[in-house]
Amino acid sequence: PPSPEPTPAPTPLPTIGSTPQPTPAPTEAPTSPPTSPPTNPPVTPGMGYCSDGSSECLTVDVCACATDSLEAIFERRSRNLQDCPSISSRKDCTRTGGCQWNGKNDGCGPVATPPPTNTVVSPPPTSNPTNPPSHVPTNQPIPSPTSAPVPAPVECKCLGLPSSAPTNPPSNAPTPQPSPGPTPEPTSSAPTNEPSSPPTNVPSSAPTQQPSPEPTSSAPTNVPSEAPTSPPSNPPTPNPTSPNSYGIGPFVTSASSSELVTIPRPQNPGSQSQINCLHLQEGLKNWHDPSTWLSSSIPTDGESVTLPENSKVVINQAVLEELNVITVPSSSELIFGEDAGGAAITLDAAGMDVQGALRAGSETCVYDTELTITLHGSRPTDLDIYGKSPTATPSYKGISVNGGIISMHGKRHFPTWSRLAESVRIGQNYLLLQEQVNWEAGQEVLLTTTAVHDSRDWHRNEVMTIDYVVDNPIPGVVGSAVHFTSSATYAHVANNGYQAEVGLLSRNIKIQGAADDSEPTDPDTGGCTGNGHFGVNFKPCPWTSTTGFGGHIMVHSGGKGYMEGVELYRMGQTNVLGRYPFHWHQLGNACSDCYFRANSIHRSFYRCISIHGTHNTTVSENVAYDVDGYCYYLEDGVEEDNTISFNLAAHIHPVSNVVADSGGGQTITPFVQSRDLILPADATASGYYITNLHNDIIGNAASGGWAGFALPVLHSPIGANRDVNMRPGNRLTKVFDGNVAHSTGWWWSHAGAFYSGGSLYYSSGDDTLLEYNAGRDQSKGTRSPCLVDKCVENNNCGSYCYEGERAWYKLTNNKVFMTASPSLNSWSGRMEVIRFEAHDVALGMEALQDGFGIDQLLVECRSGEEWVIPGNRPDYVSANGFFWYDTGQGHIISSSTFRNCGARNANNAYDTSPTRGCDTNEINGCSSGSTVWGFLTHSDQFTPELMQATSGITYEDCGRRFKLVDFKDNNTPSSVSGRAQNWIDTDGSASGLNEPTIMASGLTDAGNWWKVDSNVVDDPEAPLAFIKVNDGNERGLGHIRLRWKDEIHNTVGNGSSKACTPSDNWQNCGTCYNGSKVDGSGDPYCPALGRIRHIGSKFDLTNDPTGGLPITANAEVAGLTGGFAWLLQLDDGPPKSLKIDQIEVDPVETPMVLAIPYDSGTSFSITAHAAYCSSCVETFFAVNSVDHVRASQGNTYYYDEATKLLYVRIVQTPQTYLTDWHLWNLDDLNMDGGPRTHALDRFTFSGITLPSFAYGPYLHIDADCAEGAISGHCATTPSYVEPEVCPPDYIQVSYDKCCVSEGSSACYIPTLPPTFSPTPQPTFGQGDNLVLNPGFESGLTDWYANSGLIQIDTSQAHSGTQSVLATGRTSTWNGPQQTMIERMSANKTYRISCWAKLKGTTSSDTLKLTLRINDDVDGTKWLGISNTINNQDWTLIQGDIAVNVAGTVTGIDLYAEGPAVGVEYYVDDVSAIEVSSGGRSLESARSSTQPQHEDVEMQSASGAVVSPMFALLTVAPICLWYQWK
Repeated sequence: PPSPEPTPAPTPLPTIGSTPQPTPAPTEAPTSPPTSPPTNPPVTPGMGYCSDGSSECLTVDVCACATDSLEAIFERRSRNLQDCPSISSRKDCTRTGGCQWNGKNDGCGPVATPPPTNTVVSPPPTSNPTNPPSHVPTNQPIPSPTSAPVPAPVECKCLGLPSSAPTNPPSNAPTPQPSPGPTPEPTSSAPTNEPSSPPTNVPSSAPTQQPSPEPTSSAPTNVPSEAPTSPPSNPPTPNPTSPNSYGIGPFVTSASSSELVTIPRPQNPGSQSQINCLHLQEGLKNWHDPSTWLSSSIPTDGESVTLPENSKVVINQAVLEELNVITVPSSSELIFGEDAGGAAITLDAAGMDVQGALRAGSETCVYDTELTITLHGSRPTDLDIYGKSPTATPSYKGISVNGGIISMHGKRHFPTWSRLAESVRIGQNYLLLQEQVNWEAGQEVLLTTTAVHDSRDWHRNEVMTIDYVVDNPIPGVVGSAVHFTSSATYAHVANNGYQAEVGLLSRNIKIQGAADDSEPTDPDTGGCTGNGHFGVNFKPCPWTSTTGFGGHIMVHSGGKGYMEGVELYRMGQTNVLGRYPFHWHQLGNACSDCYFRANSIHRSFYRCISIHGTHNTTVSENVAYDVDGYCYYLEDGVEEDNTISFNLAAHIHPVSNVVADSGGGQTITPFVQSRDLILPADATASGYYITNLHNDIIGNAASGGWAGFALPVLHSPIGANRDVNMRPGNRLTKVFDGNVAHSTGWWWSHAGAFYSGGSLYYSSGDDTLLEYNAGRDQSKGTRSPCLVDKCVENNNCGSYCYEGERAWYKLTNNKVFMTASPSLNSWSGRMEVIRFEAHDVALGMEALQDGFGIDQLLVECRSGEEWVIPGNRPDYVSANGFFWYDTGQGHIISSSTFRNCGARNANNAYDTSPTRGCDTNEINGCSSGSTVWGFLTHSDQFTPELMQATSGITYEDCGRRFKLVDFKDNNTPSSVSGRAQNWIDTDGSASGLNEPTIMASGLTDAGNWWKVDSNVVDDPEAPLAFIKVNDGNERGLGHIRLRWKDEIHNTVGNGSSKACTPSDNWQNCGTCYNGSKVDGSGDPYCPALGRIRHIGSKFDLTNDPTGGLPITANAEVAGLTGGFAWLLQLDDGPPKSLKIDQIEVDPVETPMVLAIPYDSGTSFSITAHAAYCSSCVETFFAVNSVDHVRASQGNTYYYDEATKLLYVRIVQTPQTYLTDWHLWNLDDLNMDGGPRTHALDRFTFSGITLPSFAYGPYLHIDADCAEGAISGHCATTPSYVEPEVCPPDYIQVSYDKCCVSEGSSACYIPTLPPTFSPTPQPTFGQGDNLVLNPGFESGLTDWYANSGLIQIDTSQAHSGTQSVLATGRTSTWNGPQQTMIERMSANKTYRISCWAKLKGTTSSDTLKLTLRINDDVDGTKWLGISNTINNQDWTLIQGDIAVNVAGTVTGIDLYAEGPAVGVEYYVDDVSAIEVSSGGRSLESARSSTQPQHEDVEMQSASGAVVSPMFALLTVAPICLWYQWK
């Protein structure tokens, strides 16, 4: 257990009790071979061949050649077997399975002719393959082979080898893994070119009103890794010995390719039939038949060609002429057939104008031979600053699908890309893949880099040519072995944390730009320098590579596009607007069946695929490599409901080589649109450009680029859609799941692999030109996801999104590796990040946004893999886990693990392992300042509120855990932000105390503000103080801002270079800046103007000579609440007027009392004020004791004549109203009729709630005293008399506790205040709930269907064990109903509520709870409340209904209704409670000037909802206090 902080002087901290390590998951296969291997039948010796001509085998267990030495055996057979650590262990590397042809040319096989080169050798798959076993990572991965032998067919005898695999499998065989995630459905279609459906079983995630992490069975279980100087901590999973030619592993399978996340993979489309082939249909005209043409002659060189009207023309052989533009009329089709002899078909043209159809193959008859279309044309010289040219028409060096159809279907190769199953080492000429592929000899394959950096100047990607493929080489373990005609130049990593991607570039249909007029004429010649990054400062030479001019395909004017199995090479036209390799242009919803899938794009001069003003398309399973500009591109920000899935983007370059190259600051000088940079955002070109998150982004991979996934912020659409009333940056995520990025983020320390930042907007000087701010833009770069579309509702996209309307972006199952920057960075936008892995990164994650929830995060700062990096200095790169920022944040992290993060140094208080953290070696080390957790503490201007909380934190082999990071002065002198740092460690897992803990600043010049008792644990290295919450009854945190003189506070951060001194009278000077602590004369910018401390003798000057926490011009205070009081003393005397705002505290759980000395005779006027309401004022009244103030509802004060102290309890109040004053609980519902759900703003995630202050409301203390020489202050300051906070015979031992002696358990703790605030709702069906059987626990008793059907459902329940399901609904008013006439009366108001949830695929709809009231005068009327419900969470529908009638009530029925016909929904926990009589709600009864309103609340089921009304009906227990404790 941790040692308490010694008193009075701290001493070095002994070992702190660290979080217990998780129990390793049970392995799925034995960690060693069975002790008694199964017996195999004897083998008849066979004849084989050896490369050296001998015909003998050396041993009965190794197939080798007679003249081989032992060393030669293992060297020659390295293709088959993993290299052994020593010759003596050769028996561990031997092969079983007998002398069989293994497709490896390894010199060991039966007498046979080896297969010819470029032949695919595919052993039959096992009849019932199982998923591979998974082991705990080994400490020493066995190196992969480095070379392969060259065979010669000569004889060799092989003796004594078993004839088959062991017949008895391991007893604990692997358990089949679940489906990896969303995959598209198989496609099928009619013989015509009808497209297949886009994926239908992708996950959908409707936004929730309050983020709620997905449930998990347990926290992630991770096995501790080796130190970074040791072999990788994530080696591939070893597999039991099996009959194969590639050794015994270790191998990575799809099931073992991640530790925590699930990366989805596409569904195999299956075999392709060849039926209803379009080029074989009747009535076709032959291109090469002169009679086809009106001129009776075949088109010649340079001729513009127009197909005959109402005709289908087929090309069955190469077109040898280079044509001008080919026009296909709207009534005609150009069809590519196949040469009868199988020869390739080629077509050269300047362009095509397709008004009809251009076809090659179909979904039912794929194009089977080679087809190449080459587009010719030189770059126009008349391009303007907008990328437009009269010359560059859509058909100029392009295929313009002008209202027509392009439908091309090449051979379907699946998958189009996969991941390594084993690392590839330098010199190796084959690789192993996790999935079986149907790739072919002669095709080109991309091996992506696993280096840290990727650019034209320095990269480790490789393009290899396939020699042959071996399918299923290790059944059930490895999908395919791909052999190449050459050897790898670089290493490519595969371990259980991450693996390099391998993509197929070749397709049998190829559309390309011509070689002689496509390449840029101004390539980068190198040698340029920029900002230094980790010891090197090269960068691309700007304004080069500006003239690339390849071909393009554009589908526009109502056209359709269906592309699969096509290779696009030398395509895209640099800085020519709309001229991309493939482009859907302004099609709206008219192309919802269109797709671009299983294609490749490489050597592109401008992007890959642009979706522009088009919705509901599918871009899937494509491979892109060597691309200028953003690759997968949502152009204007309006594009929605598209599916971008299972794509690979690699080696992405900035356009014109203009790169956003910056240092460590948060800002970057904006880029402005120019002729050579028509989209200035291309300075941060990345694999994916997602301007609108309302799309399905699933299973994609990004290698290289400025970032991997760029999520820029657009406050308005741009381009052709700039007038659309939409804020793209606020659109909600549909699905963002299973994406991976690596080898990126080099050019800026904040350029995350996933980067939610950068703002794109029109220049204020010229609203036709774009500007792009790549850095943090707090004006145009903010996001505010909202359930309500403010653009529509308020006709103002910038309208404030209130609590109750807020939504969260949701990112699930994503991964990052080998990145020298954050794995994810978000400058703005509430976000939930659920299940995220980061391996070999500089920083696990950073986010500067209120409302950021992270659950199940794994950060492995160093895995042990070698960092391949320019300059070879990984020790210049940090190994940080997570950084808390300094103001305006709200971060909650749960169930997360940090591994090998933080620098290894002499401090071993938390972990004594010699391998903890990372050292500064040059293989995989880290910078010496690295830390698991960092706090930004450089600022006096931006200071922390109650911003951060954690639970379920696990450390594995970590070094330094905590660090207060002041990059200006290293905390000497300290800053306001440094002294105010705080963190709620709800379970003590982060601190290592394993009990609820408040972690706070340990800086010495904060005095004893945080070091409140002898049980506080000190971490002097951070420095931090750990306060044990359970040592007091009401311990918590609070935050306030104090303002007593505007001329003082207005100097904060005002930009003046001169620090304010007493002689300046706060004129022409400045205070409290964001970094600088002193001015040029050495005067401090932010001096202390007073002190605040805890009250009581333990904190007087004798025990704390500092006097407490300094109060500066930036008078923000965060501190421990629940104590006797805070004492404020200003140097210039008591303030005559004191305004207290930005209040954050849990008012009920932990009282916050402020004491200020005033002289006798001072009178006080103390008031609380709501925002935007001049009449909303609560006047405080005097009471007769401190205890009364402390236990009050927060609207009292007490002046103690004996000590001359004024006491006031500070409570957080609603923003816009103060009616029914009481202690507002964080769960109280809003009562002002506005959009908020709760009275107090808050952020809740993963079962933790942080209060958030609202702008506007404040508490004002007006002291009527004589003004002194210093304006704004009382003339006299009374001599301070320390109040007695303890009863007789007790001494003060803490800020909130008195005991008989220090360390004694006989203690006095102030009594809990009575709970005047609302209490939780009563149990449904008891007390005042008038609904019978409200939770349906008695089945359908007392309920019946209001038409349609209702039935009990046990699979869903808000509480209890079951709910009711409304089904068979033929009208919107169908649903469950109950008669209420015997329990409800006229002229009374009832609060009615229920919880509801949709069933099925409908993501949201409206549910209404209705009272049908009949009386003998007015007849029937229907009164109801409603809210939007969804299919993800239970939603509360609640409000007040007044039963006002003119006559006698004859009937009252309560029923649910509202969702569309046929939509099924669940209802549970129905309630009806009388809240007033006289036909008015309590709210309207309080004030005749307040209009009656209908209360509608919405809340996800993750937190309780409490109404103030229930306080009048139920006794308030103190359960709320215990719940938090």
